[in-house]
Amino acid sequence: MTILAYGEKASRTHENQMLQVFLERLEDRWANSADWIFVVANAMWNGAEVDLVCILPSAIIVADFKSYGGTLTGTENGPWQADGVIVKGGRKANPYQQLRDNKFSVLDWLQSKALLSGRNLGHISASAIFSDAIEDQLELSPKVRSWFYPTDLARCAVMLGGLSSPELHIARDEAQEIVRRLGVQPQEWASTRPQVRDIHARPEQPQARTPLTGHQREALQTLRSFVEAEDSVSFSVLGMTSTGKSRLLAELMEEAKKAGKEVIVLAPNRRLADGAEIEANSIYGHLYTGGANEEDETEAAAEQKKLKVIPLRACDDPEDCVYLLDDAHLLGNARFATPDGKQYGSGQLLSDFFDFAGVGKAKRKLIFFGDPYQIQRGGGDQSVLSGEFQKARGLKHQSLELTQLIDTTGGSAKLANAAKLVAAIGAQKFAALELETDEGFKLAEKREAAAEILEHFRANPGSVWCLAETNAQVNALTQWLRERLHEKKALSPVEVGDLLEVYVSPDDVRAAFSPRVAMQSGGRVTVANVGQRTTYQQGLSWVKSGPVRFHTVGCVLRGRDEVEIEVFEEFLTAEKAELDKETAVAESVWRDAEKIYNKRVEKWQQQAGLPGVEKKPPPKPPESPLPRPSFTYVRYGYASTVHHAQGMSQPVCYVNCNHAAGRHSEGFFRWLYSALTVAERELVLFNFTPIHPFDDAVWNAGSVKVAADIAVGAGWTFLPNGIASEIDQQRSLPEGLDQSKDVLKSVAIWLRVVNAAERLGWQVGSAACHPYQEQYELSSPLGEQCLLRIAYNGKNVVTAMHVKDSAHWPFLSDLAFECLATNGYSPEAEALLRSARSRLDGIGWKIVSVTETPYRLAMTVVRNPDERVGLEINFNKQGLVSNLRPLTCSNLEAVETIRSAFQ
Repeated sequence: MTILAYGEKASRTHENQMLQVFLERLEDRWANSADWIFVVANAMWNGAEVDLVCILPSAIIVADFKSYGGTLTGTENGPWQADGVIVKGGRKANPYQQLRDNKFSVLDWLQSKALLSGRNLGHISASAIFSDAIEDQLELSPKVRSWFYPTDLARCAVMLGGLSSPELHIARDEAQEIVRRLGVQPQEWASTRPQVRDIHARPEQPQARTPLTGHQREALQTLRSFVEAEDSVSFSVLGMTSTGKSRLLAELMEEAKKAGKEVIVLAPNRRLADGAEIEANSIYGHLYTGGANEEDETEAAAEQKKLKVIPLRACDDPEDCVYLLDDAHLLGNARFATPDGKQYGSGQLLSDFFDFAGVGKAKRKLIFFGDPYQIQRGGGDQSVLSGEFQKARGLKHQSLELTQLIDTTGGSAKLANAAKLVAAIGAQKFAALELETDEGFKLAEKREAAAEILEHFRANPGSVWCLAETNAQVNALTQWLRERLHEKKALSPVEVGDLLEVYVSPDDVRAAFSPRVAMQSGGRVTVANVGQRTTYQQGLSWVKSGPVRFHTVGCVLRGRDEVEIEVFEEFLTAEKAELDKETAVAESVWRDAEKIYNKRVEKWQQQAGLPGVEKKPPPKPPESPLPRPSFTYVRYGYASTVHHAQGMSQPVCYVNCNHAAGRHSEGFFRWLYSALTVAERELVLFNFTPIHPFDDAVWNAGSVKVAADIAVGAGWTFLPNGIASEIDQQRSLPEGLDQSKDVLKSVAIWLRVVNAAERLGWQVGSAACHPYQEQYELSSPLGEQCLLRIAYNGKNVVTAMHVKDSAHWPFLSDLAFECLATNGYSPEAEALLRSARSRLDGIGWKIVSVTETPYRLAMTVVRNPDERVGLEINFNKQGLVSNLRPLTCSNLEAVETIRSAFQ
């Protein structure tokens, strides 16, 4: 049978019955066919529970079962009815809106897993499948009808059999990979008809992976040699996004296992480990175990600190094992504690890991895979990717960088911009950044972005995220969003419908959730109901203003199972990344009140039996409730800093590009590149201003003078002893050039002119050579004749170009532009000239003279014979222009025109 069913049973009996009927309806078409159909029921797609998703060779359809029938009426935005009975659409106004959101949840999930790359996922269809026969009288637009197909169980197989999109071809192994990555299990269902199959049928062999590139094979061989070497300890594999690091890690794991090594794959956190394509563990889960060690801690000490230490466990990994650490750019050695006051080991993760593994003592090997261009955790001396951390510990370290992009996006602007940012970071040049745009990478005005953000959060809040640099920006954006989404200014800390991001949740809450719902760090959940706000208080001996008060808000979260949590209000609303010390310590002491009380009782009992000791009343027991309720640490899930978002992903990201480091800094380029890696489907930048060499320049026109003749064509150089191209070597000298007293100079000038002229369609006819001056007669394709004069100096630099007839001015300016285009400049000047040309092209001006001296360009720009401006441009080592000085001009109006182009 080629009907392959996966997923779980529904929580409602009638939905399971409809699924059974649906599967049986498919048998007529698919039971004995060579074609196949995958049916995925009741699975979570990007946080949304979807009744049904069917995958076919050239179609994907998202569906929802409806227990109704009859004449179906309604619109896209209004309620639906079936024979006058309201048809529900989950929490949406109608089934169309419900399925539209579910369609994008499926689309976003596929994109987040890089599945079906190159296919047009916009062609995913949707259907409301009714239990009883329907007559479709819905008022839906043709655009909606092109992908939305209401039907009933009697006709659903016919509808599915007719679905096909030439832009959505799916191989069977790709469909199998989708259900594997979903983590859904095969669903057993009893067919009402006998199953027929060929007794000689052979099981399908799994399709081989895409072959490694030559570059990847070379890297894999290098890593094999490292694993086999006796004296090797540490290695890092570097690469920007889309260079195949994860694929290489998987291949290396298999190779090392074949060589008899035990391979331990570690990720920076549990969320990344769970999302990995291969079996992996969190580095914290591997290194640390048990609870906090507080047995010998005094009560006074407990009041002074807010951290509970989770001890490092003893290492029992094989002496010759190989550790593969993915996303290693997210590993650092800065002291760290969790929001709920836990410190793992010494608080310095890398030091603990190297001590745990006995690196340099045992034969264990470490291989780090990471992106060196993202925001790094800690300074250079704390980087395991660069090897500086290993060097400080006296350990030998090797590295290689993957430098080939593996583009599965079809040439997306996002990947092109990532490559530009990486190139700038690598070259340490931050003067200019020309961003490309397409459907997946956009630049938006602030007001436009605001409207889009609100629309996204209202329609599908789980698909969008806002990113910024600082917590203050995140808090301001969150406040702005909540006021508009809830349509009121006076907001409670938690409102129904609020989107929350989980930082730390109690184990009992995680256990209560369905496995398909992530309550681990980074998961986003929606509030379905808000309960009681509870106030707690705890006195601290060192806080003289009275007991410290803190609060929780009871909430019920949306999901298949209604799970209740106690939101720690002070953490939710904190302006900074962590709680203030008073609140953190007070909560910790309050939580340990029962333990502290028991210690006091034990001490009281010991003292009560001692002779000569005044008897005191027994300690006062702690206030209820006992045991203490567990708090869930959450923040609002609408926005995040880019630093916090690293290693996470969301389908659509809006990025506020206001950045304290300034746009021309490595900090900003790394930050923007890191933000770019978070977005799966679409990235929109707002508050972004173009980055070019002139954007911070000071305009100083105080000494400009009106001049009658401003030189055109000055600044290009020629080499009398230069090497001519093969084509130039075959040219015949024009008449008169062989009479030159310095033929080598004359030939060098003529070759530059003849190549430039030919690009414009002109030919050099004859030449007349004089000391420091060359003259040429040229002819156009239309037979026009032009007399050109070129002056140069003793340094082999052209000082001016002239035409005898002013009617040939357009040709002169074009020729000067072409001669300069092949001149050589410093890298900073080249970048500056590219930017200047692009800005001047927009207003119809050309650069016709350029002379470079250290950190300065003298430039002439023109539009007409009577519109010329001579500029002095001063720039720094980065190629950033510090000031622009117009020195000469044909008229003052031209100066203002040029100013508008550069500022």
